[in-house]
Amino acid sequence: MIKTTLPTKRAISDIVKTYRHLQRRRFHPLSLRDFSNALTELLTPIGGSISHQSIMNWENMVHLPHPFYMKQMASQARECWQQDFAKDVLAVLQPHEYKPATHAGKSAVKWIKREYYAKHLNTGRPTGPGVGG
Repeated sequence: MIKTTLPTKRAISDIVKTYRHLQRRRFHPLSLRDFSNALTELLTPIGGSISHQSIMNWENMVHLPHPFYMKQMASQARECWQQDFAKDVLAVLQPHEYKPATHAGKSAVKWIKREYYAKHLNTGRPTGPGVGG
């Protein structure tokens, strides 16, 4: 199940920003177009692509990445940043099925958990493992 909450969108946004900065050129983050081209390279064999507009929407918390493409990137890429990116995104989108690959993904998942528990603690509803249905 994909979580579409604001904390999930923020976590994905943070992951995109982190990876764009890690792949920077001349002290500037990788452009939206170059970032989308680097991800699309892995999707070309299946006829997929990711536009720079999609990257901007992920970064601006408008939309979430499609898990199908992330799964394809995670399985197609071998020991490269695109594979780590896909695994980190999947860990946020489907946390019960995927584990983060890097510190960026671990931080995003941890942040979502903190937000979830803070929200439930502030409402006075019971929280924690095994509580509720």
